[in-house]
Amino acid sequence: MTSSTPLRLTDTEMRAAALDGELLPLGASYLPLDVPLDPRTRLMALAPALGDDRIIIAARCAAWVWGWTESACPTLCCCVSSRHRIPSTARRTLAAREVVIELDEIARLDGVAITTPPRTLVDLARHDEGDDLPRLLASALQETAVTRGLSAECIDEALRRRPTAAHTRRARVRLRQASAEAAQPLLTR
Repeated sequence: MTSSTPLRLTDTEMRAAALDGELLPLGASYLPLDVPLDPRTRLMALAPALGDDRIIIAARCAAWVWGWTESACPTLCCCVSSRHRIPSTARRTLAAREVVIELDEIARLDGVAITTPPRTLVDLARHDEGDDLPRLLASALQETAVTRGLSAECIDEALRRRPTAAHTRRARVRLRQASAEAAQPLLTR
């Protein structure tokens, strides 16, 4: 006799499975290692931790979802539009940044929000301080140029949208360097 009820593991059992190398820990969620990883699967693995459809996956987590890095972000990186405020307690719990973001900078896969590839690239170049950032940006530029047809004009436009935003000049320099590393003439200025 088989049961149609899904198996529910306790948090302790989930952590043990992660330590055994059977699950990948993703914030408060877990993903089986034998699942093919496409953007939709990766994003759906992060979805249970969000709890609110106004929360947007961003930065390193978005880079992982888009397939630019193999290593999942150890902490959930997310943001919320300043126009769609959420209670401070929820924002603090998720460490969600309040940002100025337009609807065309948000992609939705199965109802879960994530920053678009151009927005993710710009956010990483502006704010990320990881040692592997140049490699991550170069990988992202290569992948998006090949699979999504992302052009230099698209990235320039993403940077020009908010010319007075913090660290825009630094982002332009970082993206230009990553473009050179990726051996692609992506940024022209």
